[in-house]
Amino acid sequence: MSVKQPTSEFSGDDEDLTPRIRAHYNVLTPLYLLLWGEHLHHGYWENDADKTPPKQAQERVLEELWEMAGRPTNVRLLDIGCGFAGPMLWLARHLKIRRALGITISPLQQVGGQARVARAGLADRVRIALADAGKTWPVDEGDFDLVWCFEMTEHLKDRAFWAREAYRALEPGGMLCLAVWVASERDDPESARLRATIARDMLCYPFSTEAEFRGWLLDAGFEAESLQVRRLASHIARSWDYGIEIGKRGWIGRLAQILGPDTLSFVGSFANLREAFGHGAMEYCFFVAKKPLG
Repeated sequence: MSVKQPTSEFSGDDEDLTPRIRAHYNVLTPLYLLLWGEHLHHGYWENDADKTPPKQAQERVLEELWEMAGRPTNVRLLDIGCGFAGPMLWLARHLKIRRALGITISPLQQVGGQARVARAGLADRVRIALADAGKTWPVDEGDFDLVWCFEMTEHLKDRAFWAREAYRALEPGGMLCLAVWVASERDDPESARLRATIARDMLCYPFSTEAEFRGWLLDAGFEAESLQVRRLASHIARSWDYGIEIGKRGWIGRLAQILGPDTLSFVGSFANLREAFGHGAMEYCFFVAKKPLG
């Protein structure tokens, strides 16, 4: 089955966002660490009564994907979009990694992440490379048995290429673990408006659907019978309640104005994300896919 790239719900989909994405993470990395913590992703709460603090909830969502993958251990890990190494360090504590490579587009994240790796005493087997995941990855074919990709494909225009690169990087029998924001199948005007606004303000390309991701993974060669998908929107949406509270701090608004229109739009998008998940315009999915043995 061949799946086409998604059609845009806003007019700027032909723009190369890479320079703006790189600048965004270079500028905001210190602010992320200060306000959001070491993990640049959603948290996981079991239900409305769950009072888990945000940092623990962010680690819980990593654990949920690890559990879904069967708790792999003693792995050669490739983390695409590794940020400043938060998930890699968490995985290193749980997976007993033999070696790991993280890829980030941000020079500041590379330097900061490598420093955190060194402080953790893992510099002999964990490395962070500066690379654009939208282009050929700096890895050899079959060099890893676990590819980890957490909330970063939103920044990639050619997601079919990403799936092929993930397949190429894995050895036979290796596993891909993906966490991703996806567009729901709702096509009402409000859903389209929310998705288009969020994509614009969060420097994302038009969101793809669960079905599109399934198609790209199968087209790349991953096993159909072992492909797992889990939807988690109800468990992660509370993350944006915390984001909204952060955005309300007066100095955040003033700083965002100083840092420029992209930062200002980003901070203002938290409420739209919360609304999109609540409205059903967007979904949050885990995918686990296996490369065939032969």
